[in-house]
Amino acid sequence: MKRDAFTLTELLAAMAVVSIVMGITAMLLVKLFDYQQNNYEYSEQRRATDRFITEFRNDVHTYGKPQILADGTVLLRWTTNTETIEYTAQPGEFPDQRNIVRTVRKESGNRYETYRLPDRSALRFAEGTANDAGLVALSLWTTPPGTKTPNLDELNPFDRTIPESLAYQIDPKYASNWRTIIVRY
Repeated sequence: MKRDAFTLTELLAAMAVVSIVMGITAMLLVKLFDYQQNNYEYSEQRRATDRFITEFRNDVHTYGKPQILADGTVLLRWTTNTETIEYTAQPGEFPDQRNIVRTVRKESGNRYETYRLPDRSALRFAEGTANDAGLVALSLWTTPPGTKTPNLDELNPFDRTIPESLAYQIDPKYASNWRTIIVRY
């Protein structure tokens, strides 16, 4: 006997299989979009950090030794006859976010550049002493989720070793979260 139609059970089974496949596909697409968004945000933060580091390096080469300040929001300052360059820390849009604003003050007007640092980041500028005279260091630590931000004041950026007081906080698997740039002025 020849059948020209499907039974209701066969139709329901086919619809169930199709809905399962569509559900799995939808979950995969959501994961893919999340991954793409996270990758985009990471790339943007990395580019902003790279621009910030490049600008810092150029300022040290151009203007020489900076005045490193630890009070208030001003972090660095160079003063010349015609202009003042300042690096200022300001809160970002989110609680753990910080922006670094580079301000160039001239008689003709001010120019501002904002660099968004990664969330939960720590930043420290240090000047070399004794054997490291003539050097300035910028240390930037991006805290991974689930870890504690180390106290960068205990770290000597000119030393290639990490003190024991920080060793337990700085896990080698997070080495990509640590950047230290040393510039000669």
